[in-house]
Amino acid sequence: MRFSVLGPLLAEADDGAPLALARRSQRSTLAVLLLSTPQPPTRTQLIDALWGDKLPADAETALRVRMRDLRRGLAADDRLITHQSGYRIRVDHGELDSVRFRDLAANGRVALDTGDAKEAARLLAEACNLWRDPPLADVPDTPAMRLNADALLLQRRDVREWLIDAWLALGRHHEVLERVRAVIAADPLAEHPHVQLMLALYRCGQKSAALAAFTRLREVTTREFGQDPGPEAQTLLQQMLADSPDLMFRPVLVPSQAGAHRRGPSSASCVHRTLNSRGLQLPPRPTRREGRRRSSQ
Repeated sequence: MRFSVLGPLLAEADDGAPLALARRSQRSTLAVLLLSTPQPPTRTQLIDALWGDKLPADAETALRVRMRDLRRGLAADDRLITHQSGYRIRVDHGELDSVRFRDLAANGRVALDTGDAKEAARLLAEACNLWRDPPLADVPDTPAMRLNADALLLQRRDVREWLIDAWLALGRHHEVLERVRAVIAADPLAEHPHVQLMLALYRCGQKSAALAAFTRLREVTTREFGQDPGPEAQTLLQQMLADSPDLMFRPVLVPSQAGAHRRGPSSASCVHRTLNSRGLQLPPRPTRREGRRRSSQ
């Protein structure tokens, strides 16, 4: 079987035929079980995830009905398993897209950490391509499941940023402009995409547009945080004003096999690594939380 939860829920039999999960209740129940892997949820956790504060009159009975209905839809007696305290769905290796997404994201980050931008771009692009719109469409809108969905969506945003880092490291600054603008439109408070846009515009020969991008970022941070952009953007601004030759793209050799196995820096400094490989000396960028909430510290 194959399961997909990163968009509208899909379930396919081994032969590729779609499973008949026509009712929303079947899809939401399966989505909860899939996002609960590998830890089998208890009955109480399933009830909380499926209904939240809007509990049916007899939640235990309603849960059993849901599971019986889902088992019929799966048409496979060995997939939905009843254990001592609840239920779980058996998912084999490679069958669930959210697990594959996390694996690709982790491996892509390692490749970026070790300077292999080409491999990082391949892995991170594959991770991004697993998502379909609307994302997580069949996940119940309950507090418990919103936490799971928000964590996945946050990692999706991070992976998109890392992919742009990898493309910038490969000299694909013309190609990233549309994508990074879309990232900024969706999440204007994250500073790092603004920095990516500044660098891409500068490398495309659009210095005035790059400076204007910094001005827009400063307007956002002043309005939302009451202060100027962070050190990453400020350092890049000074280098652009000075027309530092370090800003221009220079191809970087992939590390040796031995070097690729050494532990790289933390993921929070991806741009520091990427830009520094061009010869820049930028301070590590803040984490997403720090970048958005500097005024609250």
